[in-house]
Amino acid sequence: MFSRAQLSGRAAILLSAVLQAFGQVAYGTFLAAIPSPAFVAYCFLAAAILFLALSGGGVRLAAWKPLLVLNIGTVATFVPFFYALQLINSAAASAINVGVGPLAATLIGTAMTGSIPSVRRVVVCLGVLVGGMVLAVAATHGDPLTASTVDSRWLGVLASVVTGCGVVIVTLSSRALLDRGWRSGTVLAHRFYLIVPLSLAMAHGTYDLATVHWSWTIILVSVAVAALGVILPLYLNQVGIKRADTHTVTVLFAMIPVFAFAIQSALPYNSVHWQTALGIGIIFLAVVADLSKRRG
Repeated sequence: MFSRAQLSGRAAILLSAVLQAFGQVAYGTFLAAIPSPAFVAYCFLAAAILFLALSGGGVRLAAWKPLLVLNIGTVATFVPFFYALQLINSAAASAINVGVGPLAATLIGTAMTGSIPSVRRVVVCLGVLVGGMVLAVAATHGDPLTASTVDSRWLGVLASVVTGCGVVIVTLSSRALLDRGWRSGTVLAHRFYLIVPLSLAMAHGTYDLATVHWSWTIILVSVAVAALGVILPLYLNQVGIKRADTHTVTVLFAMIPVFAFAIQSALPYNSVHWQTALGIGIIFLAVVADLSKRRG
């Protein structure tokens, strides 16, 4: 059976996945007028300020190498993703980076330790990957295709794969810092040194926020989505990373599109393509198969 720490770690990641799915749906429904790079950039800035104020002094051991890798990994989860959004739609990009996460974690883990993954783990990874690919195909269903479009899509797919690998790098480097005695909030306090200035430069260099029709409703919804859909999940992710292995973390992240699908299905006037339902079903079964395993 799972230990209490393992169960709490899985619960933290699942709750984070629910909140991220909520944030994605809420952003797409209520905040589409705000450029997503700008929104995420200011979420990162707010998270950095908050956790520096609360936990910035909790560094126990010098660990500049994993800290540098963590900051580079954070950039790898942001910059390629928003590059992919210029080439393929957001649903496809998200499905691909979620789909490659468990397989990337397994391959990187094998390269680092030399251990051979179990058949069950490989099947789960391939199941999540296939489900993600089906979702990506469903997300681009009906889009017109030209030679240049096909080439652009392959670049978008590659950028999304890099994003998925970046998530694994963030997970591994975060775990290295946590193992050195860092608190979850401390890891977050020192995670955004590279991404905050870079994301702010990208946002303001590409978009004019003055053109957004600001209102108190948009501001309040933005704050709520930022707090519940971005900042709180970031903290829960760190808690989960501390108490669960990298493979489990990346597999549970694959539940984000499943939860987003469930939330969107509850909204009126929402039609579901059969390929989307198939991809969601494959990912769900793979995650259930992984969660059902027992450890002594």
